[in-house]
Amino acid sequence: MIRNIIFDLCGPIITIDIGMIDAELHKLGVCEEDPYLALYRQGVTKRFESAIIEAEGFCEIVRNTFHISATDSQIEEAWNALIRDFDTRHAICIQQLKEQGYHTFLLSNSDIYNARYFRDYLNEKCKFEFVEQAFDEAVFSYTLGVRKPDPKIFQYLLDKHHLLPEETLFIDDCQKHCQGARTMGITAHWLEKGEDLCQVVKRFLGINH
Repeated sequence: MIRNIIFDLCGPIITIDIGMIDAELHKLGVCEEDPYLALYRQGVTKRFESAIIEAEGFCEIVRNTFHISATDSQIEEAWNALIRDFDTRHAICIQQLKEQGYHTFLLSNSDIYNARYFRDYLNEKCKFEFVEQAFDEAVFSYTLGVRKPDPKIFQYLLDKHHLLPEETLFIDDCQKHCQGARTMGITAHWLEKGEDLCQVVKRFLGINH
């Protein structure tokens, strides 16, 4: 029986578009066609999400890589320009699960810039402290220094909240992340494009309405 549900953020709950980051970086003078991809290929984004690189260091890397003179604040604002859409039905669904006694968690590979922005954005759109009230804990990778699919990030939640893996469901739109959860004995569902998050949850929980 599922008693605990761990949700990925980007994909299942909010829709993001990396192209929007690229567009904002271009406004700051970046000539690289796909700047986000360039930073990803250098391992910069993963190291930022793991707090191996701090915010100031990240901004310096962006300036040096693309030869621009943008301020830290300008880079942060551009880096946070990635949310395309947020279906508030997801917030209602998760809040209802919490009220029904399920333990709910947010688990996101996010750097300090995105994590702060995501929290503020979701709370503002929901008109209440959604992140704080709808989840037992919201975990952003930069706070732990480890990213999905590393089993350590799942072990953290299992240990801290005394969760049994066989009673835990993990939903993510990345197949590799789901595989990481399965190594811990957690039931994982790879949410493919077009699947409805609320319907997937109800199916696993045996809810027919």
